[in-house]
Amino acid sequence: MAQHPAHAQNHRHPDEPRPDDVERALKGVEFPANKEHVLRVAKQNGADGEVIAILEKINDHHFDSTAAILREVTRTE
Repeated sequence: MAQHPAHAQNHRHPDEPRPDDVERALKGVEFPANKEHVLRVAKQNGADGEVIAILEKINDHHFDSTAAILREVTRTE
């Protein structure tokens, strides 16, 4: 029996950015990078308001990769 979509583990609220949107916004980030640098690059890349909002919520760490930022975004959502 298929799981109801609302109960799926990967269920995403419609207002949350998709991971590929976040990843696209991070193109060009030089690592290691802190939150301020990540936000600056995302804004320069024309990230939409949803992506900027979720990046503003992440903890300020020194990230060593795009994957590390995406993991933090997932925890924040």
